[in-house]
Amino acid sequence: MTGMVLAVVALALINFVYKGVGPAVLGDRRFAPRVQAMIDALPVALLAGLLVVNLLGERWQNADVTVVPGLAAAGVAWWARMPQLGCVAIAVVVTIAVRLL
Repeated sequence: MTGMVLAVVALALINFVYKGVGPAVLGDRRFAPRVQAMIDALPVALLAGLLVVNLLGERWQNADVTVVPGLAAAGVAWWARMPQLGCVAIAVVVTIAVRLL
C-alpha cells in the first residue's frame, strides 16, 4: 500500500506543478478543444490505472473476484449520475453481499 500512496502523492505534486506552470507558459492562449479534452481525461485514466493495478495486482495474481461486482455496481451508479458517496456506498454493500454468499 505504501507504493500506492507514494504514487498518488507523486501524481498530486505533478498535477500541482502542471497547473501552476501551465498558465505562466501559455499566457492568454488556449489549448485546442481536442487537446483540452485529452488533458481533462488524464486524471481519470491515471486513477483508473492505479485502481486496477492496486486491486488486481501484478498480472492479476491478487485478483479478488468479490470486488468486481462492487466496482461494476459503482460504475452503474455513477453512470446513473448518483452522488459519489452513494456510488461508494452501493459498491460497499454489493461487495459485502457477494462476500457473504
